[in-house]
Amino acid sequence: MRVPGAVLDRSPLPAHLWPDAASAALRIVYQGLGYDGSGREVSGTVFLPSVDAPPGGWPVVAYAHGTTGLSDHCAPSLVGLSRLEREHVGRWLAAGYAVTATDYEGLATPGPHPYFNGEAVADDVVDAVRAARRVDPRVGRTWVVVGFSQGGHAALFTGLVATGYAPELDFRGTIALAPPVHLPMLVDLVTADGARPLPVLLPFLLAGVRASHPDFDARPLLTAAGARLLDVATSATLVDMFRAVARLTNDDGGTTGLPARSGVAPVLRACRVPVSRMDRPVYLTAGTADEVVPPAVVERFAADLARAGTDLRFDRHEGATHADVLAAGHADLVAWADALPTRVPDPVPPRFTLFDADGDGRLTADDYEVFALRLVQAFGEPPGSPRALAVRRGYRALWRGVAERSDTDLDGQVGREEFLRWLDEGSRSGFEHAVRPLAEAVLALADDGDGTTTTAEFTRLLTACGLPPDRAADVPAVFDHDGGGTVSTAEVVAVVRDFCLDPAPGKPGHWLFGRL
Repeated sequence: MRVPGAVLDRSPLPAHLWPDAASAALRIVYQGLGYDGSGREVSGTVFLPSVDAPPGGWPVVAYAHGTTGLSDHCAPSLVGLSRLEREHVGRWLAAGYAVTATDYEGLATPGPHPYFNGEAVADDVVDAVRAARRVDPRVGRTWVVVGFSQGGHAALFTGLVATGYAPELDFRGTIALAPPVHLPMLVDLVTADGARPLPVLLPFLLAGVRASHPDFDARPLLTAAGARLLDVATSATLVDMFRAVARLTNDDGGTTGLPARSGVAPVLRACRVPVSRMDRPVYLTAGTADEVVPPAVVERFAADLARAGTDLRFDRHEGATHADVLAAGHADLVAWADALPTRVPDPVPPRFTLFDADGDGRLTADDYEVFALRLVQAFGEPPGSPRALAVRRGYRALWRGVAERSDTDLDGQVGREEFLRWLDEGSRSGFEHAVRPLAEAVLALADDGDGTTTTAEFTRLLTACGLPPDRAADVPAVFDHDGGGTVSTAEVVAVVRDFCLDPAPGKPGHWLFGRL
C-alpha cells in the first residue's frame, strides 16, 4: 500500500482560482488512510508563497475549509475556495507560509464525504502537508492547522492527533475560526425557536452524517419541506442551500426542538469535539454576531479547553458575523503562529493522570476517547478500522468499569480521590477485568495474523509507538515473564496494573501510557 501523503497526481490550478501572493498553485491527488483503512485517495491544493524560502523551508498552514457541500462538484480544488477563504489564504501566503488545502476524503474522489466526522478528515489535513513536501522540497517541516467553520471542527480533531500521527513533522498549534463544536448544544440553540430561520448547515448535517451513521435517517422526523432539503443537500453547493432555506423557519422544516427527537442526540454527540488538553497551543475565535455558530457554543468550548489545561487564546470579535471571522484579527493570528515555540515533552504522568488526558484532575469519558484515538493513530492505524475500533471499544469498556465502581457522586467524572480509593480498597480485580479486552486489542495491532504476539512483533509495536529502538528491544523481555518468546494478554494486564499503582519511568508499562 502506498504511504499516506504519497502524491498520485498533480496539475496546475487555473489562474483565476489562485489567491493573491501565490507564486504557484497545484491541484494534487494524494494517498490517504481512509477512515476505515481502505486507503482512499484524497484531493487538495498546494499554494506556494512569493517570498524566498528561509533555511529549513517555508512553514506551512494546513487550511481546512468550511462547508462547501457534500458532492464532488463542491470540492475547492475543482471550483476554488470561496472568495473570503481565498483572501484568508492569501494573507497567510503574504506572511511567508506555504498553504495546503485538502478537499477532505469523498469530495472529488471516490466514496462519500464523512461530513462532521473529524476523526475521518484529520489525517486528510495532515497528509496534505506530507504531500506538499513531496511536491516541492522548499516546503518545510514546521506547520500549523487553520480551519474555518466545518474546517475549524476538522482542525481541532487534527490538533488532537497530529503529533502522534506524523512525528516526522513539527506541528506547532491549532487555529479554529468559528468552529461548530459541542454539536448537541449548537443544534439545540439554533432549533429551539420555531420561528427562527432554518439553519443553512442543518440539512447538510442531517444528510451528511449518514456517511458515518448509515442507519440514521432524519427525514421521517421532518416535514415534507424539511425532508426535501435533505435530498437537496446531497448535491447542493452552499450557495444552493442558502437559496433553498430562504424564508423557511424551523417550524416549516420540522426542525424545532430537533435534539429531543428519537435517535438524534447520539448522532450529535458522536460529532462533537471531545474536550481534552491539547498538546500544542490552540487559538479560537468567535464573532458575536455569528448567525451560524452561536458565540456561546465557542465560548463554552474555550472555557472547557482552558479548564482542561490547554494553552489557549480565545478572541471574541464584536459585531463579526460567521464569514467576518475569516478576516477579523488576522494580523494577530499570524503573530501568534510566528511565535509558537518548539514544545518540550511533558513529564511522566503521576499515578492518577496516566488516563487523565486533559490533565484537569478528573477522569471523564472524553479522556478515554482521546487517549484511544491518539494511541491508534500513533500506530498508523485508521481510526475506523476493525483493529482500531477494538482498541477504542476496550478503552470505553475500561471507562465504564472505572466509572461504575468509583464515580460515587454520579457526576460523570472520577476525581483523583475516588479513583485511588477504588484501587486502595481492593477493586483491582474489576479493573483487571476491564483492562483485559483492551490488552487483547492493543496486542492485535502487532499481531501478523497468527494469533500470537512474538517479542519481535512487540518490539516493532513499541518502536511504532515512538520508543527509541535501543530501549524498545529491552522492554519485551520484561513483559515476557515466562520466557516463552511471546507476550500474552495476562502479561500485559499485569504490567498495566502495576503501572497504575506506580508509573515510574523505568516501569515497563511506561511505553503504553506515559507517552500519550
